Amino acid sequence: MPDRRLVMSWSYRGAAALGGPPSRVRIELRPLGPDTTEMSLTHAQIDAPETADLYGTVWSICLDRLRWSTDPAVEEGEVFSALGAISTLYGEPHRALQDAFETRDLANRLRSLSVTCAMSPTQQRFIAERDMVFLTTIDHCGYPTCSYKGGAPGFVRVLDAQTLALPSYNGNGMYLTAGNLSANPKVGLLFVDFERPHRLRIHGTARLVRSGAELGAHPGAEFLIRIAIAEIFVNCPRYIHRYRRIGTSRFVPGEDRAGEVPAWKRIDAFRDAVPPRDRAALAASGAPPLTIDAYRRLLDAGET
Repeated sequence: MPDRRLVMSWSYRGAAALGGPPSRVRIELRPLGPDTTEMSLTHAQIDAPETADLYGTVWSICLDRLRWSTDPAVEEGEVFSALGAISTLYGEPHRALQDAFETRDLANRLRSLSVTCAMSPTQQRFIAERDMVFLTTIDHCGYPTCSYKGGAPGFVRVLDAQTLALPSYNGNGMYLTAGNLSANPKVGLLFVDFERPHRLRIHGTARLVRSGAELGAHPGAEFLIRIAIAEIFVNCPRYIHRYRRIGTSRFVPGEDRAGEVPAWKRIDAFRDAVPPRDRAALAASGAPPLTIDAYRRLLDAGET
């Protein structure tokens, strides 16, 4: 039997956030017979709970990959793989419905062919062209919170194949998304192109960046949401309605009303409760207070 093996190396860049270099995992799969595969996994020292979680994920991927032929298509050598088809994508509730509707085989095929943990160049370009994203987090009561985030095209920046940076601009002061992420870093993102129907879904873990050069690269942002990708996959676009983009919001960085305090903060019921920075900006602008009815008229006219 030929002595062939497949070696996969994976750098998990999110580990750098722990204060050390990216963690590298080396996985070696070697066929020993028609039904036998030998696997070895080597890694750096496990010195933190987050690192242990990382290697737990890698082990689950390895176990999912233990289907091997006696004559691999690749020659012996180093293969840097995205390690797709993450085995934890489906849980028991998903499997129960897949079995009920006889789609388990299809779901497995979709997972193995379309789910990766790194963005392809095409996916990176798609994200770099988007001017909006829908972002989901989990709150302290376990409820999912879905938020629309918008900006100039490309406002979500691709830092590398496994990392995104999403700026957060001046909003309503509730900080639901950021607060949720401070307690639970799990996040879901949905990018949609409504003109040429296409959508891309991402699962990942996030951390807030509140200072430094990385934040400075996003003018007008209060902080960044830096996302380490765990899973990325395309969804069928057949039910996406077609809409034509008319223009960029006048309030995003680079536009004529960028940095303007939101009109709803001028409502007389809120003015005394807005933070000092907004109060000072309102005073400097000379913008008069608004009644709720006056604000509703602005809302109806699309001027907010």
